[in-house]
Formats: sequence, structure tokens, C-alpha cells
Amino acid sequence: MRKTLVTMAVLAGCGAFGRGACAQGYLVYDNSNFLQSIQAVATAARELAQLQAQLQQMRQQYQMFTNATNVTGMFPALNAPSLQNPMPAASAMPGQIAGSANSLSGLGQTFYTLNHIFTATGSDPQATLLNRSAIATANIQGMATANLASIEQRQANLTAMQTELQNATDIKQVEAINGRIAIESNAIQGQQAQAQNLAALASAQAQANQQAALQSIRQGHEQAAAMFTGTLN
Repeated sequence: MRKTLVTMAVLAGCGAFGRGACAQGYLVYDNSNFLQSIQAVATAARELAQLQAQLQQMRQQYQMFTNATNVTGMFPALNAPSLQNPMPAASAMPGQIAGSANSLSGLGQTFYTLNHIFTATGSDPQATLLNRSAIATANIQGMATANLASIEQRQANLTAMQTELQNATDIKQVEAINGRIAIESNAIQGQQAQAQNLAALASAQAQANQQAALQSIRQGHEQAAAMFTGTLN
């Protein structure tokens, strides 16, 4: 049995160190080849450890990017409907912009109270136009104020987000904060577009009021002319 093991060791040594390493049936020990083999094994072990570390890092990064963070859940105060869309619905715009009766908004009422001096009596066109113009102006001021307040709050929270971004500790947190910043930046741009539309509506309504005033004057002239013509017949 012992002889068999020795023979196997000799054969293994011949296979490892080459045919030239064996002579006359016994193993010739080559120190340089042996050291090279050990160094090769050590190098392979280090490379394997590096590959395993890289694989673990890739797995962590994969989890960071695949396990999505609830971006809209950050800064929940910004999810309030009054901030998401401070403007009234488009269907309610005509009544508020034109100043229809009983169409004062909450903020519009505040401006109306501050600026109102006199309510015209009667149902003639001039009285109606005067009263409606006061309501329309107050509503436009109220809508602009609500939009401005929302933008101010968003900008304040953007500053807080930037501070948190500087203090972020991992990629996942950085991406989540950047995602929320992008959402809020786009929302501010949308509200700026709303403000431009509101300005366009206010300008168009001012022109409509001027036309209505001219129409009222013309109506009075035609009514007076009709009455004068009637007295001649």
C-alpha cells in the first residue's frame, strides 16, 4: 500500500514538473517551478477575491436601482392639493374671470373687501358691468396670490431638499432627492405657465370690459335716438 502511494506521488510530480523533472524512476525536486506554482495559485486567489468583491458591489448597486424609493412620499406637505394645483378648475374660470354674481373665491373675497367702495344699484348695463368688473378683478388677484404662495412654498422646500442632498449618505438617497427636486422644478414651471395664462385671461377680460362699456354707451345713444325719432312721428 505504501509503495503504491509513493508511486502515485512520483507520477503526480512528473505530471506537475514535466518529464524532465523525473529520472530513473524517482522525482527530482525543482524549487523554482514549485515557487512559481505557489505564486500562480496566490495570484489566482487574489483575483478571485477581487472578482467576488466586484460582484457584491454590483449586487448592491443593482438593489439600489431596482428597489425604487417612494419619491413622492418625500416631503409629504408638498402633496397638498392646494400646492399641487392652486388654480381653480378650467370650468370655473369663466365665472370668476368675468365676475359673475356669487363667484367670489376665498382670496378674491379678501381683495374685494379691501378695494370695494360702492356697489352700483339698478339692472342697467353700466351698473352690471361696474359690479362684475370689481368681482373679476378681485378674483384675478386672488388666483395670482394663491399661485404665488404655492411657488414660494415649493422654492422654500427646494432649498431644504438641496440641503438634504448635500447630507445624503448613499446613492439611493441621492437619487430619491434628485427625483423629488425634478418633480418640484417641473411643478414650478407648470405654475409659471399657469400664471402666464392667467395674465392673458386678465388682459382679455379687461378688453372685454372696455368693449362692454363702449357697447353700453352705444346702446344708450341708440335708445335716445329711437326715443327722439318716436317723438317726431
